[in-house]
Amino acid sequence: MPTQPPSKPTLPLDAIEFEATDFDSARQALDELPPGVAEVMYLQPGFWEQKRRKTTATDRALTGAAMDWVIGLPPALRPHATCEQFPRVVNAIAAAWSDAACSMQLLDTMINDRRGGRRGFPDVVRRELVALHEHRRAGSRS
Repeated sequence: MPTQPPSKPTLPLDAIEFEATDFDSARQALDELPPGVAEVMYLQPGFWEQKRRKTTATDRALTGAAMDWVIGLPPALRPHATCEQFPRVVNAIAAAWSDAACSMQLLDTMINDRRGGRRGFPDVVRRELVALHEHRRAGSRS
């Protein structure tokens, strides 16, 4: 005949059950924010604007090196919409283009959202970035 495991004693309805702990664990539990509370600050208006660096002249216009890089690309591959709407992106790609691994990683981070909740680029710009990524992956050194 199988034996039953001892049952847990039932507490009166007005009793409070306590867990033994040390002061360090209790203090740490009080100091930690509940799950999800820390992320609320990211939703506050102006949070990301304060975190971004100040804009520079190269954010608003193509550099000479970027113009040379764009001209050196095959005409069908030139990122016209990206140059017009996001010159700082083109400047960054042009600066990284001489290093294949670096330019691939840069394009990959621009195409794929790994932080979540990002708006992303307009479709035409995204297509241009994908085309540059595929061109770079194919091994062209334009």
